[in-house]
Amino acid sequence: MPRIGYRAHDFGSFDSASALGERIESIRPSCIQLALNKVIPSAKPWQEWDEEYISGIASDLRAHGVTVAIIGCYINPINPDKEARKKEIERFGRSLSLASAFGCPYVGTETGTIAPDGGFHIDTSNPGNLAIFRDSLARMLDLAEKHDAYVAIEAVARNHSISTIERMADILSRFQTTRLKTIFDPVNLIPYTGITEADGVSLRVPSEEAEQRFISRVLDLYGERMVAVHCKDYILDPETGTKIGDLPALTGVFRWASFARELRKRNIDVPWLLENHNPATVRETAETLEKF
Repeated sequence: MPRIGYRAHDFGSFDSASALGERIESIRPSCIQLALNKVIPSAKPWQEWDEEYISGIASDLRAHGVTVAIIGCYINPINPDKEARKKEIERFGRSLSLASAFGCPYVGTETGTIAPDGGFHIDTSNPGNLAIFRDSLARMLDLAEKHDAYVAIEAVARNHSISTIERMADILSRFQTTRLKTIFDPVNLIPYTGITEADGVSLRVPSEEAEQRFISRVLDLYGERMVAVHCKDYILDPETGTKIGDLPALTGVFRWASFARELRKRNIDVPWLLENHNPATVRETAETLEKF
């Protein structure tokens, strides 16, 4: 049975950790991905975080049965501005240094883009930017080792420097350290034009065989290094044939029940964190997924 949690800021903004915990407890206590300043805008800036402050946040959440599964610190590790990139890595390092205070050893990030708005740029995939990502990641992993924490990276098709299964596999082979983990968002990693069939085409709804082949490739390569699943859904736009990938889970075409069976078969037991969920139906969504 999957363990279902949430991305905290999908519930909106709160003025305290207690208020956030109370809101989640009113639905069903669970674990969360916590990007602190996103969900609690009045929280201290990251430069002022210390162990006492973060421990207090975690304690207030636990009082409502809520624990942190992933510390969300989604930086841009290939920011073209070298000084800005240095500052982003410093921010990530602060979360790593306070992992024990959060009560969670995993700090998560995506792998970056050179687009100023964080979206697609055709040159993001250039080899030079991959080299920058590797350099940033090496610095982050050094900090993780120092603070007894873990870096969890998430691949995103098309937009980010690590945009394919092959690129993720290459990164993991270059960094054999146990300090490097993965977050698997199936929808984010599905190619922009959908999952391809054996003959190379993409269908509006992929066949079970094609979807299974896609999932198996990922899990074969880095399933053992996964620490969380991001859970949302997608469809292909009927006019453009491109992915609309920000739908609540169970409202698109991804076969989450089949995915759950595959994880069980491989003895992979990690939290599923709902993204882009509808607060009005999130309890029903969680309860349905838990049956898979």
